[in-house]
Amino acid sequence: MMEAATAQRLLPSLATMIRWFALPAAAGPVLGVAWWLAAPGGRLYGDGSDFGQWISRDFVFVGLAAVAAVVVVVFAVRAHERFGFAGRYLAGLLGSGAGSVLMWLTGVGLGQLLGSSRSDPSVDGSVFGLHALSALALWPGIVAVVVLGLVTVLWSPPTRP
Repeated sequence: MMEAATAQRLLPSLATMIRWFALPAAAGPVLGVAWWLAAPGGRLYGDGSDFGQWISRDFVFVGLAAVAAVVVVVFAVRAHERFGFAGRYLAGLLGSGAGSVLMWLTGVGLGQLLGSSRSDPSVDGSVFGLHALSALALWPGIVAVVVLGLVTVLWSPPTRP
């Protein structure tokens, strides 16, 4: 009985897990709007029918995802000395994956709903979108690799709650 009570205190609460999942996931649509506005062929500038700008559109997505991953990593590494780190980290990792997909869907949805700059429907790929779908794995991938590396290097036993 005592073991179950101790284990209960060592695990993060459900509210903590939901927060660690929800914050990166909620950042996805915000970053999707930024991607749609900032990327070439998006709303503000560029020519959507110019295939030379399509790679730049993907690079803007990758850059925003990398910045979001760094923010998640900073918070995850700061929390690594407390019990329940694995649960918080897993929730943040899953939230990062959801945020990446929501970022992509928001940007593409805005491109279809409100249009992009000078896209030509007769040119395949000119509508606003992500051509390198593997970029969706970047945000959670950076979180997974960097947190694993930093926690391995900086590991110290968790403090008791």
